Amino acid sequence: MARSIGIIGAGFTGALLALHLLRRCDDQDRIFLIEKGRRFGSGLAYATGNAHHLLNVRAGNMSAFSDEPDHFVDWLRRLPDQTMIDDVPPGPASFAPRGLFGAYVQQSLAEAIWSGQRGDRLTIVNDEAVGVERQLGGVAVKLGVGRKLVVDTAVLAVGNFPPAPSAGPIFGDPWDERALADLDPMAPVLILGTGLTMVDTVISLLDQGHQGPIRAISRRGLLPRQHVGAIPDDTGEIRLPTPWAFDPPPSGRSLVALMQTVRRTIDRAERGGRGWRSVIDGLRPHTQRLWREMSLVERKRFLRHLRPWWDVHRHRTAPQVMARIVEARTRGQLQIVAGKVTMMAMEETGVAVRVKPRGSRCFAEIRGARLIDCTGLNGDSSKLDQPLLKQMLESGLVRSDSLRLGLNVDADGALIDRGGSAAADLFALGPITKGAFWEIIAVPDLRVACEAMAERLLPASPELLRQPSDLGITSNRTIAPSRSGRGAG
Repeated sequence: MARSIGIIGAGFTGALLALHLLRRCDDQDRIFLIEKGRRFGSGLAYATGNAHHLLNVRAGNMSAFSDEPDHFVDWLRRLPDQTMIDDVPPGPASFAPRGLFGAYVQQSLAEAIWSGQRGDRLTIVNDEAVGVERQLGGVAVKLGVGRKLVVDTAVLAVGNFPPAPSAGPIFGDPWDERALADLDPMAPVLILGTGLTMVDTVISLLDQGHQGPIRAISRRGLLPRQHVGAIPDDTGEIRLPTPWAFDPPPSGRSLVALMQTVRRTIDRAERGGRGWRSVIDGLRPHTQRLWREMSLVERKRFLRHLRPWWDVHRHRTAPQVMARIVEARTRGQLQIVAGKVTMMAMEETGVAVRVKPRGSRCFAEIRGARLIDCTGLNGDSSKLDQPLLKQMLESGLVRSDSLRLGLNVDADGALIDRGGSAAADLFALGPITKGAFWEIIAVPDLRVACEAMAERLLPASPELLRQPSDLGITSNRTIAPSRSGRGAG
């Protein structure tokens, strides 16, 4: 029986799901990849053109396919000879430019589209999804120009919720090209947040020759830790660090007990010369289960007290990136301010913020020509002004999760409606499911989620499965925006 699936959003998550569905679908199945933008396969994080914005995960862990762990590394090695990473040929331990990873996903999708002998199974819909409703025959996705695309199942893969809008010298979106444009190289710049996005912003400022002071403000002033440098083994081959193997697996029912287990294990790892990073990496296969085992009270306690510490240890930077951050701090250009922002106001020359430094009863005023918000993208769906999600919330098809991290989904990624029922035909993937899975933003976690979702939506016997290169399509249809108002399916 023919099956049809609409994927709303064609960034990394949507494109990867499409790739895995192509591996499983029959000749009669149809996949629709819906995206209003012109870039397919790479969201904001992987669309950067700055070669110094590096992946935060080594290349050996970035394959799009679990059963082909060297897929990305092999792709890097097939690039022209002049393509080097830190003046050495790319390998499993490399931290590749994020833009290269975006190109890898795009090329993988293009190859799946244009190769193979299985017919026209993927349709790219170059339009905006502005609404979803159920009707006789399936799920109707309303497109921007008024047409409807009817499918059996729809999957939201919209990435992160959009950031706050920019206003004057205050930029809610750090990836807005205007944020650093036409900036006096000696002007002071303020940044809210001291995490990975702040690091990217500082690198961009340094790359464009900025010499003025940069002040990054966060409540605790915590910076991301860095990965250890690659160390060759006795044979001279550089291997990936080995994560700690937990036996038995830790339990997440009590946050205190879990923290005690982690701390004891870190002590063992440090004494054995393996270090804390191996323990944090060893938690990765268990993190989603641990999160699900916690009560709502325990999850809130984690977010309130431990989240900043977890983030800086879990989401680390490449050594060469952190070296530039340390250098900027050493020469005094980059200053990290630990404190709470209590006031923000636009002035004729820029913006002023009032900060209560951590541990102090006094206040300090800091001024800058620009303020760039790098605190993280909005996760509260109730505050969105995005047509699709706003319509789905108002109609009761979806609801926010209890922690306001995204949308409420069950353990299979099925969207839960206003009445608390899990849908059989509406699913979500990626950062908007963070409330249910917590660790669902990094590529290795998204890859596992996409593979599981593809198997759930298109169950097939193992002998029917093929490699991506065997399951491409020979003729691809593209639905472009049209003013005719005719339906698309």
